[in-house]
Amino acid sequence: MAEFISTFTSGFSELVKEDFPKRIPSVKILNLFDGLIHYQFAGNSRDLSKIVYFNNTFFLLKSWKGKDLNFPMMVGNIQKEKKYFLINKGTFRVRFSKENQFARVDKNIARRAEEAVLNNSKLSIDRVNPTTEIWYSIRSQDFAFCGQLISKREFTEKNLNKGELRPEIAYFMCLMTDFSPDSIIAEPFAGYGSIPLQLAKKFKFQKLFVSDIDEEKIKNLCDKKNLKERDDIEISVQNAFELKNIKDKSLDLVITDPPWGFYEDIGDIKDFYNKTFDSFYRKLKDDGKIVLLSARKEELEELLKIRSDFNLIKSYHTLVNGKKAALYLIQKQYDRQGTLRLKP
Repeated sequence: MAEFISTFTSGFSELVKEDFPKRIPSVKILNLFDGLIHYQFAGNSRDLSKIVYFNNTFFLLKSWKGKDLNFPMMVGNIQKEKKYFLINKGTFRVRFSKENQFARVDKNIARRAEEAVLNNSKLSIDRVNPTTEIWYSIRSQDFAFCGQLISKREFTEKNLNKGELRPEIAYFMCLMTDFSPDSIIAEPFAGYGSIPLQLAKKFKFQKLFVSDIDEEKIKNLCDKKNLKERDDIEISVQNAFELKNIKDKSLDLVITDPPWGFYEDIGDIKDFYNKTFDSFYRKLKDDGKIVLLSARKEELEELLKIRSDFNLIKSYHTLVNGKKAALYLIQKQYDRQGTLRLKP
């Protein structure tokens, strides 16, 4: 059975391990590291490009485990073996990567790596604009591989608006808690719509309230292909501190990325978060949950320590737009009698 390797944003190995086999049930996970998954798959490799959180996906030529891994040894091993390439026509170049950074190697090593490809395929060399790439990659977890790049993420930060949330981060936020087709969900800081779009395309729910205080952003969201003209999605201009269009104690879940105060003026961040959580408290059902993204980790975590009406369940830490951020799963605190559960 063919083996593949895919990379993803650091910090989400647990979510990838749980979600990937659900999306493609025929895969068998062999190794899982932070930001990398190694697996067997016998289906159509094009299906792998549909996984929103994969950055680069490689057809595996060979992998290594152990100490003192190095490029000369890896290239020498590949030279000694006859290899099958999944993409066998067009052009290629060879790249070397160590701990997620491209690395320079001796010209003789690079030449030997190219000869190994030329001797086993119909590919020709194009070091500037090739149709495929052969990577030698050494990871920090005593793991290395040689693979043929078969798909890569098409979009980059250049394709996003300033402050727009990357689709894979929005998708991970939707994975952080279980919800059913009967769930009522809100995204009150919708912005450019990354979270609502992932919910609409990949998940089932009873009702989704999408709102923002910015009228222009809401106007744009109303024209989005996957959001417009759906009875189960309500899009409107709303103040997140009020959410007048949502009944009290009606929401099962809030999934949101509130402003961080880096790109816009929101005043005191603790006061902003307090007002936000007051609003969520009113609108959530007892034991309702919040999934929230923030780069203001210190301020948010300090607030949650003193608020008795919410409890931090778990968090995943990563980088978002070059800033240290975290995804938080937070639960409203009530017991079965509807009484507030106070923190000790």
